[in-house]
Amino acid sequence: MDSAGGVEQPRRYVAIFYVLAALAVGKFLEKLVSLGFSYARWNDQTLLVEGWTVSTAIGFAAAAAVAVVVWRIPRTQTVSLEIALELRRVTWPSLRETRSATVAVMVASVTAAIILGIFDFIWGRLSALVY
Repeated sequence: MDSAGGVEQPRRYVAIFYVLAALAVGKFLEKLVSLGFSYARWNDQTLLVEGWTVSTAIGFAAAAAVAVVVWRIPRTQTVSLEIALELRRVTWPSLRETRSATVAVMVASVTAAIILGIFDFIWGRLSALVY
C-alpha cells in the first residue's frame, strides 16, 4: 500500500483514536488512583499546574504508556489500520435515510409499548379476578 492509496490518512485517524482513547483511559485511571488515595487516606498533592494532582499525573502517564505499548505491537497496529481502511469503504446512510429509519424505530417502539401496556392491563385485571 502506498501513500497515495490511502495508508497515510487511516494512519492519522488511528493515531488520533489512540490519543483520544489514552485521554479517556487517563481520566478513568485518574479517578481510580484518586479513589485509591482516598481509601488509603493519602493526601493527593497538587502539582505545579492548578488542577493537576499526583493522581492526575499517574493516571495520564499510565494511559500514555499503555497507548504507546499497544501501538508498538505490530499485530495491533495492523488490525487498527485494517479497521480504519474498512471503515472508509462503508456506505454511510444519508441524512434523509437516517431520519426515516429513526422515525420507523420510534413508531415501532411506541406501538410495541402500547401493545404491551394493553396486555399488561388485561393480565392485571384477569389476575385480580382469579386471586
